[in-house]
Amino acid sequence: MDVQTRAEREEGLLALPDDAVRLFGLLGLHPGADFSVESAAALDGRRVGPVLGLLEAFAGVGLIRRVVPGRYRIDEPLRAHAAVRARRSATQADDALVRPVCWYLHACDWLQYALAPCDAYDLEEEVPAGVTPKTFDTPQAALAWWEDERATIVSIVRLAAQAGLHGLAWRMSAVLRAVYAHRDAVTDWRQVAAVGAASAVADGDLAGQALTAESLGDLHARTCRPRDAESHHRHALEIYRRLGDRFGQARSVNALGLLALRRRRLREACMHFEDSSLIFAGLDGDDMAHWLAVTGTNEAEALIELDRAAEAAHLLGETVEVFDYFHDRHSQGNALFLLARAHRMQGDLISARASIDAALAIATTAAAVGNPIWRGSWLLELGQVQRAAGQSADALEAYQRAADLHRELGHRGGEAVALDAAAELHREQGRAEEAVTLHRAAEAVHRELGDRWHQGLSLVGMGKALATMQRLPQARTQWQHALTALAVFTDPPATKLFREIQVTLTYLRGR
Repeated sequence: MDVQTRAEREEGLLALPDDAVRLFGLLGLHPGADFSVESAAALDGRRVGPVLGLLEAFAGVGLIRRVVPGRYRIDEPLRAHAAVRARRSATQADDALVRPVCWYLHACDWLQYALAPCDAYDLEEEVPAGVTPKTFDTPQAALAWWEDERATIVSIVRLAAQAGLHGLAWRMSAVLRAVYAHRDAVTDWRQVAAVGAASAVADGDLAGQALTAESLGDLHARTCRPRDAESHHRHALEIYRRLGDRFGQARSVNALGLLALRRRRLREACMHFEDSSLIFAGLDGDDMAHWLAVTGTNEAEALIELDRAAEAAHLLGETVEVFDYFHDRHSQGNALFLLARAHRMQGDLISARASIDAALAIATTAAAVGNPIWRGSWLLELGQVQRAAGQSADALEAYQRAADLHRELGHRGGEAVALDAAAELHREQGRAEEAVTLHRAAEAVHRELGDRWHQGLSLVGMGKALATMQRLPQARTQWQHALTALAVFTDPPATKLFREIQVTLTYLRGR
């Protein structure tokens, strides 16, 4: 193995020009395990071309290693040595920190607009002199860059906060929220959101505190921590009220509606969506029609859960068109998925199949920027439509694909719902043992996640499968557990299901 001694490397460094020695020192301050030519240029405040030449010179004398074309790595002992050189000039080190933080901030701004343009934060921070942000021609290019840089981005946010650059740190968190949400990158999101929230407080910026509280609320909602999510969204709402920010208030009220929907507080959810819509309707701006479609779609989902499918279908027919006008393919696909559910509930399987096929076509054509959790839900609905149409083998395949996708994402609740759907189909096809096994696995996950509604549905399904096998004592036990799980829900469909279970149990006691 060709291993250079420290002395040999030092000799190679001294043989380089002064500007090269300066750049090498600055590379020790870069927080990434490896770095691109562009981010190295941001450290030095110079153009990419000359910096590339210097990096190649460093690689030639063994000071750094070329990982892939355009990306380099500096070994830890040399990194520490280089950092010591850079810190000999405090001003130089400070400038070398601010420039790459700004470079990553504006690169991430381009990233959010490439991957989630309709959910992007409006960054008003100007690009400082000497910084040329990374730009992206396609979503695919943006996604590839993010995958290369995602670990460094987390380090940059943390480094900015440690250096007291709190305004830059919380703005980094704000521009990354949509990216993390759409890519389901909860590990990165958790770290960046926490740093961003602390930096917004340290910066004394109320708007930043509200934005970072929103981000934490969305994160906790995604990771099945509804109480924490509600606390953060209510905190954001309080700040927006203090600021007189009606747009922010409307967003927060809509977020509280989504939390109520996920917790099956359906009437409360509808009230929040209606209140949010009223605020959006009173505001000026071209994008208010888009936000009204967002709240309308959310309200339609609540109506579906309330078994008011016809009302939901009418509302969704309008929102699909609005999202199409704004080229918001994510939300358009989600609205089409919900429209498929509404049509299926009304028995219109032809329209349901057309809607879910259109949603999945969006997921396929926008695979680089699509929401993977939504794709899993859309596949599940495809299976439900196929099952209703008697296409059992196709439905089972769709359920399996949905479960696999949710499993890959670590979204255990979504995987469990897909297992329940597959279990129902197995029972209908006379495979009750398989149904019991799948329901039992799903119920354990729902119970662990605190999802009492889906836990109750799993228990009901398990009881039906056991009854099919003439194992009535075990079936009664599952239905009794289902009553306990479902007792907290008071909406009409839940109440109807609760009474049906009670009637069944009463009948069995009389036998």
